[in-house]
Amino acid sequence: MRDLRFYAVLAGLLAACFFAAKPASGFSSDNLNGASCQLSIPTTDTGVRPKASGFRNESRTTGNFVICTLQTSSMAGNYSSIVLVAYSLDGTAHNLSCTTVVGALVGGNTLVYSTKTASIHDTTGSDLPIMWTASDFGGAEGDPITSSWNNSITCNLPPQTAISLISARTP
Repeated sequence: MRDLRFYAVLAGLLAACFFAAKPASGFSSDNLNGASCQLSIPTTDTGVRPKASGFRNESRTTGNFVICTLQTSSMAGNYSSIVLVAYSLDGTAHNLSCTTVVGALVGGNTLVYSTKTASIHDTTGSDLPIMWTASDFGGAEGDPITSSWNNSITCNLPPQTAISLISARTP
């Protein structure tokens, strides 16, 4: 069996470069390696761990809830999109369900949730990423996501899957 770690790392780096590139339109990106995620419910399960290629669930039988946070450097800034890139460790299709929450329970703000499910099967992270925009939180497509300066993504990470990148763009 081929060692696909090199390809997973390469795909993660390419995705990071893609999202980090600052297009002429003035957009900028905040990016985090998936290894910055953590277990949402702490456990001693050694099958779930951060690695250089992302946050991996190496278990063959058990899914685990994982939480990832990505925050802008300023409360004034709101993201135009939030993206999660994942990949399969075994090349088998897995359904990945993730919920993003934006907002904060301060100053009269509320929390707004949006759940998406994607099928991931590629071992290089080249499946389409899961992406949230303003329309997923009750806003208009193309507008910034209200209160997205404070957000988190919680996923039920199936066995043999990994999160390689979390990215968000600001207008």
